[in-house]
Amino acid sequence: MKSLFILFIALLFFTSCADDPEPDGVLIRVENNSEVDFKDVIVNSGSGDVAFGTIRDGKKSNYMAFESAYRYGFVSLLADEKELRIQPRDYVGETPLEIGFYTYKLGVITSNTGSPNLTLELVIDN
Repeated sequence: MKSLFILFIALLFFTSCADDPEPDGVLIRVENNSEVDFKDVIVNSGSGDVAFGTIRDGKKSNYMAFESAYRYGFVSLLADEKELRIQPRDYVGETPLEIGFYTYKLGVITSNTGSPNLTLELVIDN
């Protein structure tokens, strides 16, 4: 019984002292930096569509794995029942992101014509 207790304490010590896990690929989450909920969020940054679902205003999604990604990408979502998109032309001259944790910070701005537009800012997470 005593050896079981010592094993438990040792296991607790080693797991509590572990550093943050190192990423094994490009991991991206989406932050909703607007005042409306985002629905049906899809991101494609060069390696296929990744569905993030619904992200409430001011909230962040979980990290999702990407085979490869760039500092920007295709984004499609619904905001106030309006479909909004960011459609890159290509990634010519762009360098793929290195292995790590990233956030695509999405916002909505209103243009001079009154129509909403998506914005995307890349944040490198530690």
